[in-house]
This record gives sequence, C-alpha cells and structure tokens, in this order.
Amino acid sequence: MSRPDRVTFGPGAFLLGAAITVLLFGFPHGVTGYVFGIPAALILGMPLALATGILMRPVRDQWLHIVAIGGAGVVTGFLTLLFLMGTHWHTMWGLVLWTGFCAAVGRLAVVGLVATHDDGEHTEHVGPTPDGRIVP
Repeated sequence: MSRPDRVTFGPGAFLLGAAITVLLFGFPHGVTGYVFGIPAALILGMPLALATGILMRPVRDQWLHIVAIGGAGVVTGFLTLLFLMGTHWHTMWGLVLWTGFCAAVGRLAVVGLVATHDDGEHTEHVGPTPDGRIVP
C-alpha cells in the first residue's frame, strides 16, 4: 500500500527554487561561480533535487524537505568537485557545504508555492466531477 502524496509541487516551484539556488551559489564567486555552477546544477543538481522531491512527497514536514534538498546539494557539490579536482577535492570542501546551503535556501524560498495535503483533504480526482464542477 502506498502512502498518499502530502506535498505536491509544480514545475514553477521547482524551477524557481533551482534558479534561486544557482543565483545564490554564484553570487560570491562571480562569473566563475556561474560558469561552473550552472552546468553542475543542470547535469547533476536538478535531477538529484527532483528525485529527492519525488521521494519526499509522502512527508508533510517542510523542514525535512529543506534538509533533504540541502543534502542533495551537498552530494552535488561533492561529486562536482570530485570530478573537477580529483582526489584534491578536500582543498575546496567549503564549496561542498556552500552548495548544500544554497540548495536548502532555494527550497526554503518556495515553501509557500508547494501544496500540502492532510489525509482528509487529499483527493485523487482532478478535473471535472460528474456534477460538472471543476476540481483544481
């Protein structure tokens, strides 16, 4: 038996959170931060964040979502530095933490844009009902 989705988010919330994450990440590093940050976000960060968000749908607590997305950001930063720096990634470990922080802030920024459902509120049916009403 699967648990109902208690948190749902659309592409607008996802893309806005990703944009805030990338903008915040690159801000203190200037152009270099964006040159390396945008490809890392597109190739690794956004797919990891999407997978994390989908797996976290049954969890209603938004703080757990923020921590989980921050963890996905840490993984993104670590794998990106491992790819770019090889075994010397530890010389720039601060970027790994900064990436996780930026991802968490990006998720925090869109808390108001995601829909949370209680068990009683959740309905599987979306669209016109038999009596003609449209359910969002």
